[in-house]
Amino acid sequence: MGILLALIGAICLAVGTDVQHRGVHQSAGSRGRTTEGSLGSRGLARLLANPVWVGGTLLIGLSTILQLASLLTAPLVVVQPLGVVGLVVTAWLTSRRTRQPLPQRRRLGIALCIIGIGAFVVTALAVGQDPTVTNGRVVAVVAVLVVCAGLGFVVHRVTRRAMSYSLAGAVMFGFVATLAQVLLKAWQNGALGWISLLALAGWIVALLLGMSWVQQAHAKGTSTLVLAGLTVVDPLAGVVLTGTLFGELSAAPAGAIVGMLAAGAVAVVGVTLVQHD
Repeated sequence: MGILLALIGAICLAVGTDVQHRGVHQSAGSRGRTTEGSLGSRGLARLLANPVWVGGTLLIGLSTILQLASLLTAPLVVVQPLGVVGLVVTAWLTSRRTRQPLPQRRRLGIALCIIGIGAFVVTALAVGQDPTVTNGRVVAVVAVLVVCAGLGFVVHRVTRRAMSYSLAGAVMFGFVATLAQVLLKAWQNGALGWISLLALAGWIVALLLGMSWVQQAHAKGTSTLVLAGLTVVDPLAGVVLTGTLFGELSAAPAGAIVGMLAAGAVAVVGVTLVQHD
């Protein structure tokens, strides 16, 4: 059931991202953009009044609910990477909307994303174990979140490319999934306390930053690039966090770790090809 919910959520994410992309370009005209082409504060505010963007956001919200429900019955290392199915859906939607076949480079990029994430998931399933969530480890995740958010702001002062916004937003959503898993486990075990409030605060910060940076990526790039970040970098970040800080991969042999790194590299190359197309 968890895998089925995750697959339905992936389709909702793909359609929602495509619709949201159209909403961004409808409402963020020249008055809503800065001189660098990014969305200004006025442009971001106007998104809330755009029914197309709101519709896409609601679909993405539904995909999030389905993902959270799937986490109750399936591990994070399985649920998150299944979102890569959405890349195929988005590619099909783009092709139908433009009435043009997908360029060969984009097809290759999508194929590499699916192959890389697929190999990553299979390996993680074979060597992963149940996460060990302690107060100290949750604090460590929130601390890493603060560092990554700070790095994101620094990078965006240097470059405002769609790729950087997409990757930064995807990393934030990796924290969203990880902290959501913490909150769900605490709720299931009836162990809600101060550490849950800290996790909730981190979840909210990561969600807001992720949403903001993804909208900037929409304004500068394609919906396929945005979804590639959300379905490749997002699960990679989530699995790295749970694997290292929560010990899901602590018993994995060196060969498996090398294989996962190689698979992740293949998926990232796929994202790069999608971005350059």
